[in-house]
Amino acid sequence: MSEELINAMVELEDDIVLELVHKQLKSRDPISIFEDLKSALIKIGDLFESEEYFLSDLIIAADTFKEASNIMEPYFSKKTGEIKGKVLIGTVEGDMHDIGKNIIITLLRSEGFEVNDLGIDISPEKFLKEVKKFKPHIVGLSGLLTSSLEPMKKTIQLIKDEYKSKLMFIVGGVAVNEEWIKDSGADFGTNNAISGLKIINDIIKNI
Repeated sequence: MSEELINAMVELEDDIVLELVHKQLKSRDPISIFEDLKSALIKIGDLFESEEYFLSDLIIAADTFKEASNIMEPYFSKKTGEIKGKVLIGTVEGDMHDIGKNIIITLLRSEGFEVNDLGIDISPEKFLKEVKKFKPHIVGLSGLLTSSLEPMKKTIQLIKDEYKSKLMFIVGGVAVNEEWIKDSGADFGTNNAISGLKIINDIIKNI
């Protein structure tokens, strides 16, 4: 574990983080570096929940995490092993935000999940089409805006009506709470990528 790397990430010192990742890849296992970055994200999530950090800070952290992940990706691609599970994920119709979505995709892929990223502003019909094609275990619907609840609800209902194989739904976004999860028709929900990763791992274990 590198406290220097974790602290730089928590302090949002992006240049230092990227410099340290480059340097540490020469002598450290990339997975351990990735774990440090995940630990930092947990701390950043806690700071956000306690209102010490703001959405703008999450955006900086997400961008830094993405850049660091891009540096490490060639090292992860050397890993072999069976696919842990299949996850289809996209930001719902009318929403152009992808901060949390991109973080959880990177986390999922690093842990052996096959992920189909649909992108942003995805209609219910597009979700359904891709579900039929990809046949995932889990469908993730992301949205930052409070107005994203309605398209999440429509998408989940359409898939339930038109696709009869067993699926689990998880919704994600800053505004997601227990009431949101219930109203959307999802099985699970989260307001940060780290807890989302834990939920998805738990779902796969019980399938």
